[in-house]
Amino acid sequence: MKSSRLLRRTESRSACHPGGCRGRGKGAATFRLADTGQQQEPTPRQVADDLVATLSLAEKIELTQQTQPALPRLGLPAADFTLRCVTDGVESEFPLPLGLGSSWNPDLVARVGVAMADEIRASGGGGVREIPLVNPSYDPRHARNERGFGEDPLLCSKLGVVYALGLRGPEKAHPKTVPVVRHVDDLDRCAMAPGFNLRVFNEYEMPVYRAVVETGGAAGIVLSQMMIEDYPALAAQLFQLVLRGWSDGEAAIWSEKQPGRPLTSGGQALALRLGADAFMGGERTVDEIAEAYHRGEVTEAMITAAARRMLMLRLQLLASSSGPAHVDRKAHQELVQRASRESIVLLRNDGLLPLLVGPGMRLAVIGPHGEGLADELSRRVTAQYVSGADRVTVPGLDGEFELTEWRAGRYTLTSETMTIEATTGPDGVVTDDEGEPLEWQRAAHGIADAVALAREADVVVLAIGSNPAFDGENRATLELPPQQHQLVRAVRAANPNVVLVVRSSYPYALRWEDTYLPAILWSAHPADEAIAEILFGDCAPSGRLPQTWYRADDDLPPTLDYDLIQGSGTYMYQECEPLYAFGHGLTYTTFTYEELDLSSRVINSHDSVTVTVRVRNNGFRDCHEVVQLYTRQLNSQVRQPRKVLRDFRKVLIPARDSRTVTFRLRGADLCFWDVTRDKWVVETALHEVFIGGSSAKAATSAVLDVHGSTLPPRTLAGVAVNAHSYDESMGVSLVDISSVAGPVVAAAKDGAWLGLLGYDLNGCRSWSLTASNDGDEPVPVELRCGAPDGRLLGTVLVPPTTDRRRYAVATGSLMPVDEISDLFVVFPEQGPWITRIGFA
Repeated sequence: MKSSRLLRRTESRSACHPGGCRGRGKGAATFRLADTGQQQEPTPRQVADDLVATLSLAEKIELTQQTQPALPRLGLPAADFTLRCVTDGVESEFPLPLGLGSSWNPDLVARVGVAMADEIRASGGGGVREIPLVNPSYDPRHARNERGFGEDPLLCSKLGVVYALGLRGPEKAHPKTVPVVRHVDDLDRCAMAPGFNLRVFNEYEMPVYRAVVETGGAAGIVLSQMMIEDYPALAAQLFQLVLRGWSDGEAAIWSEKQPGRPLTSGGQALALRLGADAFMGGERTVDEIAEAYHRGEVTEAMITAAARRMLMLRLQLLASSSGPAHVDRKAHQELVQRASRESIVLLRNDGLLPLLVGPGMRLAVIGPHGEGLADELSRRVTAQYVSGADRVTVPGLDGEFELTEWRAGRYTLTSETMTIEATTGPDGVVTDDEGEPLEWQRAAHGIADAVALAREADVVVLAIGSNPAFDGENRATLELPPQQHQLVRAVRAANPNVVLVVRSSYPYALRWEDTYLPAILWSAHPADEAIAEILFGDCAPSGRLPQTWYRADDDLPPTLDYDLIQGSGTYMYQECEPLYAFGHGLTYTTFTYEELDLSSRVINSHDSVTVTVRVRNNGFRDCHEVVQLYTRQLNSQVRQPRKVLRDFRKVLIPARDSRTVTFRLRGADLCFWDVTRDKWVVETALHEVFIGGSSAKAATSAVLDVHGSTLPPRTLAGVAVNAHSYDESMGVSLVDISSVAGPVVAAAKDGAWLGLLGYDLNGCRSWSLTASNDGDEPVPVELRCGAPDGRLLGTVLVPPTTDRRRYAVATGSLMPVDEISDLFVVFPEQGPWITRIGFA
């Protein structure tokens, strides 16, 4: 060992830190780095390298466990890598990611992350924390919608990065907490679920994970036991080509046990061979790993590599738990209030807001979310509250219950002493949360009470929305539950001055409400005080929508499909006019955008351009505007998004004044994933650059000429195409990635297809599939022209193979096509796994 990396046995009284592990108490033996020259604090990697060299094989195996014993001779106390929710031990009620996403304020989100880290440390509840879901939201009907920052990859990346960095702290070697990305397995929604698309995978899914890991916000990554054991080749690709590369090889990767799935030595060995470092969520597996080592299934080098990364993280975890943790509760409460205010979005306003408060003003507060809001409003005016829900009696139970419908057929029955959840089944039978039949009788009509109160009020504040108890499941519809919609219509008929306050974890289709109500607010967070401030005009709303609000269910694909290109998903590809667009949000003034200026109208792919615009506040109060920069590629050989968010700024603009906002747009930002060559490409093309207050329309725009590369012709004669390299698909999933066969796709349902658009079949007379078939009979696969149900060009019968992962080449004849065409590989029935499509 070189003199600069000598290990010297020492004694010390100070706490362990990455500059050298020091034990507590007399005679505590440990190691530190000694330098023969000028003393420099070693890096965590250097410390881990030196310490792991002193460990026995058994000690290295212990480092792969969720709970790790102390190493007294190194001065290392026991360690616990149990992964906890980021909010455990956090007393301040900060908005969830969707609420933070609607703030469009990275600085604010970073402060929230720092504050949460301080409260986590003060709680002493463990420093390994799960970073909230970072995936962009494909479909507002999905469960856990509130756990994402929004539907745009750039917005999610910016906010996810600063949130994670806030949790970790400014010093990587001395972190406040150890944030971990847990939901990498959600990539299977794009990979293994129906609707896999390679462009969506690279352009929409991966950038968010990459940003959080590459910037150092995430100290580790968790993959499920299912991903590793059932899709080992896909896991291997994620380990080696993606996750390790993003983190410079330092981020720890865990395999998480799934409930009800047994742990085996073979599974543990497989995880280590693929590149996992440790295991969580299950019992200790030291003996299983040792057995796998003695059988030769894993090598000591594999165990050492895992132990070194975990030792680095263990030093960081120890540093995160040392020293005092001060929490300024008053400052945190002010931050909660600010985050709550900035998360509220004004969707519609015909001039009713802000409320003009005068002597004797009477407010009626109605709806399932109105009680707390009524208390806040009553501090300023006379405000009376009724829920508008029916009161019912339940046979066998004492007292009356308030019956609230939160989703179609999903109810809560609440009395002073208990709450019952009830569900209407497909057969119309209502059952409670234990599956027992439930009946009730109406004792009082809630809507009648609401109408009576509304008639006597000057203004009605109608507070409706969702219940978190039911947000863990996919929704079947965007519509309001029938009971709440009936309440809205009845109250509007009684009094036209209605402010609708929607508190929900997802968008609704509010067509009727948008037509007939003068004002609508939305909040993803229970922010009664902040809502009251905005209603009274103490603060101007500054939130913007982090995801599209559609007009109807018909504006979304009929199923929860993940190919947003084919399904015209999100603002990027949608063709219908939304009810409220991504980025939409009003305030108590209007803004005018002057003509934008480009520093250059022509750039190369490696150059950048400065985009400048001046924004004027036309009103008489200071307000925030979220200035949003979008681009649209005007010409391309492949289908491009209708618009893509490239940058944004949240700017406070004084009344009757203006501010200049500047963006830097790089040519490289305008790239897309070329499925034919598996690489990022900036195509020579014209791009419309536009700026506005939402994605709905351009307030000002200009055209930028980008000189990049020209995509090669899509000629098929004598070519074999990767089966996953299609442009569009329906019902196709990625089932595995084999190092031998390459990526493998399959039909998730009968009639699935994949599209190869704009290909030249001239000269091709036969075609083939490299495929497997674990059935007993040959299975047909068709090639059609023009559409999935277009002219049949040929059929290949995939014969049975002896093994699912043993692939054979099956060939069929091909009808001649002498022009460039859209081709569709159609699976009349499920069965074959396909890796290559060849043309001869």
